[in-house]
Formats: sequence, C-alpha cells, structure tokens
Amino acid sequence: MTDRPYAEQAVAGLRSLLPPDTGANEGIDWEALSAAWGTRFPSDYMEFMKVYGAGGISDSFEVVRPLSPETMDISGMATATSNARDQWPPEVASIGVTALGAGETVIAWAVTPAADVVCWLTSHVDPDQWPVAVLSPSLVAPWRVYPVGMAEFLRRLLVGEFDTCPISDSTLWNAGTGQFLHWREQERLLNAGIDPWTGEPDPYANLGFDD
Repeated sequence: MTDRPYAEQAVAGLRSLLPPDTGANEGIDWEALSAAWGTRFPSDYMEFMKVYGAGGISDSFEVVRPLSPETMDISGMATATSNARDQWPPEVASIGVTALGAGETVIAWAVTPAADVVCWLTSHVDPDQWPVAVLSPSLVAPWRVYPVGMAEFLRRLLVGEFDTCPISDSTLWNAGTGQFLHWREQERLLNAGIDPWTGEPDPYANLGFDD
C-alpha cells in the first residue's frame, strides 16, 4: 500500500521538469513483486512507475524495469542489483554511511552510460525512508549516499540541488528539464530505424555484429 499523499507530492515535483510519456503505466503487481524481492518498495517509486514507467532520461540515465530477482534481463532491476551488490558493502562511502549493519544491502533502480548504478540503501524498515546510494566504480570511494527518495533525487539532480553532481555523467546536472522516454517507446523507435533521442535515422539500425 502506498503513502499516496507523500508519493503524489514527490512525483508531482518532477512533472514540470520531466514530462512523462503518455500511457506509460507499467501495470505492476506490487504484491507479487514485493514477495519476490522480500520487501515492499518506496511509495514514490510505485507512483513513479504509475506515472512514468521504466525508461530513459535524455539518453543519460535509465530507470530500469522492476523485474523479479530471477529475471536477469540486462534492462532489469535484478541485473543492476547484482552488479551493485558485487561491490557492497563499501570500505568507504563519501556521504552518510559511517557504520554498516550486517543486514544492510542495496537494491538498484537505475543505471547510467557512465557505469553508475543508482540504488536504495535498504537499511530502514520503512521503504519510504530508504536513502539513495550511488555506485560510481571509477571513484576511489565509489559509494555515495544521499538522504532522499528516488523522485526527490531526480528532481534535485535536474535543478542542481546537491553540492556536486551525484552521478558521473553531468548531462542532467542542473539542466532544469529532461526528456523521458518509456522503454517500449525507445524500442518502437529503434525497431523503426530511428534514434529515440534525436529523431533522426539510426545509422546502426538493422546492423548485426557480423555486418
């Protein structure tokens, strides 16, 4: 069950900055997904999936598909989570983590082309209190933790309300706005030979590895 006022307010803060695709609702069975992962999910994330669904932001940030842990699809939550957990827990996190309990772990909800994995730190019993944890493997201290939810993280990224850009790709940092494309729309355009982000013909369309 979502905390609807909190969730709607959090996602509403994004809508003027990041207009959603029409009809992007993922139609997720949250009870089944929560049972598969062994936890409820944050209510702002559930609202985001209703309003936006999974998809890309300005070709520089991808909110992965909320698939079950057994579905190791490259575009899914399980694959991104597995990659993040391979480097968790951190020896050093540059923000917000001073001591880690044995039960603390992460679940990924987004990735970037710069190999960042954006997660929740699932330490609190209430998922609405989960902070965002960003893995940037290229950094000496690869984990950074931010005490905000996923929708607020995206809003602050777009308006530059962190001290520094929280991800390795600065395309969205303080950009003011972004373009969201649902993953199905991205696939439709690619299958039509169109670059989803430029609207121009995709020079790599219909090319195989052996071409």
